[in-house]
Amino acid sequence: MDVLEMTRRRHGDLVVVSLAGEVDLDNVSDVRKCLDEAVETHGPRLVVDLTGLTFIDTTGLGVLVRLLATLRDRNGSMALVAPDGQVLRRLRRTNLAPLFPIYDTLSQALA
Repeated sequence: MDVLEMTRRRHGDLVVVSLAGEVDLDNVSDVRKCLDEAVETHGPRLVVDLTGLTFIDTTGLGVLVRLLATLRDRNGSMALVAPDGQVLRRLRRTNLAPLFPIYDTLSQALA
C-alpha cells in the first residue's frame, strides 16, 4: 500500500493541492479535509495535481465531484492535473472526465 502524501501551495490567486500515493476509503476523509481547508484558506480557485497518484477509488472521485459542485456554487473553479495513466483512465471510465478541465502538466493548468 502506498502512503498518501498531500501538499498545498499558493500560485497567485490559485491554490494547488498535490496528491501522491493512493486515495481510498482508508484516507479519503484526510483528502476531503485537506481540500476543504485549502479552499477555506485560499479561496475558491483550485488546482488538484494528481500526477503522483497511483490509485484513486470511487470514494476519492466522489470527493472531487462534490468539491467541484461546491466551488461552482461559490463561483469558483477546479482543474485537475492528470497525465495519461490509471487516474485519468478511471476518470474517463466513470464518465467524470468531462466535468473537469484536465491538464497534462501543472504548468499548463497554471497558465
